Amino acid sequence: MMAKKCIFKTDFAKATGPTDPETLFHNLRGRAPEIKHLWSHQADLLRAYHQQCSNVHDVAIELPTGSGKTLVGLLIAEWRRQSLGNRVAYLCPTRQLARQVESQASDYGIQAHVLVGKQSDYPPQEFSEYQSSRAIAVTTYSAIFNSNPRLNDAQTLILDDAHAGENFIANMWSVEISRSVIPSDYFALVELLRGELEPGFYADVIDRSDWDPTKSGLVDLISSTSIRKHVDAIRDLLDENLKEETSPWYAWNVVKDHLEACNLFISWDSILIRPFIPPTLTHIPFKQASQRVYMSATLGAGGELERITGIKSIKRLPLPAGWDKRGSGRRLFLIPELAMSNEEMITVVEKAVWSFDRCLVLVPSRHDPDSSGLITTINKSGINILHAPDIEDSIDPFLSSEKAVLLLSRYDGLDLPDEACRLLVFGGLPSGTNLQEKFLWSKIAAFSLLRDRIITRFTQGVGRCTRSDNDYAVVIVIGRRLVDFLLKNENRRILNPELQAELEFGIENSRDKSAEDFEDLWKAFLEKGDDWNDAESSILALRDNLSRHDDPISRQLNSVVSDEVEYLYAIWSSDLEGAFEHARKVADALGGDDTKAYRAWWYYLSAETAMALFGATGDDAYQNTARDLLKRASGCCVGVSWFARLGRSFTTAKEIPEIDETTAVAVESIRGHLADWGAVGRRFEQGITHISKNLQSTEYKAFHQGLKGLGEMLGFYTELPEGDAGPDCIWSIGTSIYVVHEAKSEHTPGDPIGVNDVRQAQSHANWVRANRTCVKDTKILCLLESPRTTIAPEAIAHAESLFHVTPDQLRELFDEIAAALRRVRSKLTNLSDEKLLEELFRELSSSGLVPMKILQRLSEMPVTNMRKQGGRGGKCKV
Repeated sequence: MMAKKCIFKTDFAKATGPTDPETLFHNLRGRAPEIKHLWSHQADLLRAYHQQCSNVHDVAIELPTGSGKTLVGLLIAEWRRQSLGNRVAYLCPTRQLARQVESQASDYGIQAHVLVGKQSDYPPQEFSEYQSSRAIAVTTYSAIFNSNPRLNDAQTLILDDAHAGENFIANMWSVEISRSVIPSDYFALVELLRGELEPGFYADVIDRSDWDPTKSGLVDLISSTSIRKHVDAIRDLLDENLKEETSPWYAWNVVKDHLEACNLFISWDSILIRPFIPPTLTHIPFKQASQRVYMSATLGAGGELERITGIKSIKRLPLPAGWDKRGSGRRLFLIPELAMSNEEMITVVEKAVWSFDRCLVLVPSRHDPDSSGLITTINKSGINILHAPDIEDSIDPFLSSEKAVLLLSRYDGLDLPDEACRLLVFGGLPSGTNLQEKFLWSKIAAFSLLRDRIITRFTQGVGRCTRSDNDYAVVIVIGRRLVDFLLKNENRRILNPELQAELEFGIENSRDKSAEDFEDLWKAFLEKGDDWNDAESSILALRDNLSRHDDPISRQLNSVVSDEVEYLYAIWSSDLEGAFEHARKVADALGGDDTKAYRAWWYYLSAETAMALFGATGDDAYQNTARDLLKRASGCCVGVSWFARLGRSFTTAKEIPEIDETTAVAVESIRGHLADWGAVGRRFEQGITHISKNLQSTEYKAFHQGLKGLGEMLGFYTELPEGDAGPDCIWSIGTSIYVVHEAKSEHTPGDPIGVNDVRQAQSHANWVRANRTCVKDTKILCLLESPRTTIAPEAIAHAESLFHVTPDQLRELFDEIAAALRRVRSKLTNLSDEKLLEELFRELSSSGLVPMKILQRLSEMPVTNMRKQGGRGGKCKV
């Protein structure tokens, strides 16, 4: 007689959990047949984790692309679920990646459920299995980092592609007010803060015309002192106007009681309010986890992971033996800009895109100036173009296309192995992913801080199409700023040696090549014949002779990150004295030329905190300290106009030495032009030659273009106004200086300058006042450029405040600035970006080519002092 089956479930008694993650792998009975064992480096890493880190709050694990990082993360997650009974959430940047991780977990025999999308729609059974620690929840960063997460009680958090989570984490504390989405709120806030903005900047951001590339560099920071003056009005405005249950509204409700701890950035297309570092430990679902494990293919050594996550100390497990030199798969780097013009380079890229079935294109943003030509070409190509929303849940739309381009602005979280994609185009320097980063890069030149992020994104990005040892892909690199970054030895030497070798091989094989040569190179690479076998041996030999250098800049940055994070939590909780102490510690600990800009930033934050203490206590000592700190900030960065302007606005001329703000603006502008021209290649000399030819011309359109080019070389913003009434060319620096040109290059030298020419040139000062933003102290210099050296007597009365310059004098000025720029450019590959600004400042100053010296030089000959020729009614009146 058979025993009666019990009607109750009795098989839920927990068995003893595995002793460690490595043992767990061998106990997983549901593994796919092809997954037979752990790789040795995976086993080594799991042992190290168990022995050193199983009880540590924050652990970082670095494993290169293709080394089985996901399996390591899932084994740690499953071990903590089984052995410790933890609720475990595995976080991914995107839904598509979350589904991919769930699929891999199934192959490994690990129970995991994807919980993404609307929280109320989570499948009840799968959610309950997470809650009862019967399965791992695989989700996105946004599912945890929001104001009311349903997954709010995980005891273990695995943060995969941790660097890719940067913006997802920060978004919870980031109020972004988009000009295109909520224009009324954008313009209302700009108007509220108008008095805190430079007049020229204000005029630019309220400009209602369509976006164009000149607007990409517009970004400024409203100081904390200024925010405190308007804090109640800002709260009232956004409380009343932000639409409920939108992303800005949710973030606003998190930060609005901590505005004094936030920075407010304004650009042409958006406003961003956020703290410098996200205060993640104020978010209970993140804080209460007993362990947080950060997984990444590249961790960096400068403390960036701590800054991204708001954690002051994260224990790092070292790379497994052997992986410190090697990478995954093989990449052929091609850099056409080393050999040809921008137009020729775009032709090479277009040919490559048509030659491959599928192509991945990575760019910082659709507005990136270095990538705009590439994006335009691809959009016109007629090829099927996919974007991030097209692959949000699955990569299949791309994989199923016979001919397609996948255009993305993210560098992590995408696997395209083997025949999925053999061509990657990496366009533009991967920086400026949010307004804070854009400000740090473009306005205060904190390159040392952002270098680790750029290297991480580049390393992650170029690994998207090589996911195993036998995988391979062609990588075409474009964008002058990125190319110059990769040419600098100090940047390459902190990369993995395999990547260093691939880049060095690519750089040397991209010089002096034609479009046909590049096509031959990628065909030989794909064919894997004798030519490539020799190349492969060369790359391996290079790799074996290279090593990853210990970088002193990263070491310095890592040494201060704990105090940076402590500052954040102190200022967030209104502990002003604690915040001031930690900010000063950071500034005082950063030494040397390479961290000057970042040191200046922390002097600024220290000064802001001192001003807040002055406001809270009335103690004049804090105000005096703030002024001293701002002097130090300005002194750190003589070539950075933002610090010069800040020092001017917070202090009086008697309290600090006069700072040449106009020269700092010019230096920054020239730096941008040098970046466009590049540290190597023909573009610089081609550009210089083109300007020289135009200045030699007597044809007025060419000469006007020459004037524009010369102004750019000297660091001015230049424009050629349309219409007959305006100047031929304008050089300007902000709203402080306008150099207005009336060019008469077609004049015959022997005749005098006539009254009509003088009247026309003299009228341009009023035109500028009527059509450009001017302030009380705006200086307008009106120039009449002509080869004629005499003037008709009747013209004298109309020549007040008008100055004469000959084309030869302009050509002489051109020769001097061209020589100065050549001297600086010759040092570019050996100069850090911070040192480049100082070198430009020194070169312009020593050569007498700073803006105020140029104005003096161009105003040496008042038209009223010119020699008179002829009498009233003379033959020349034009």
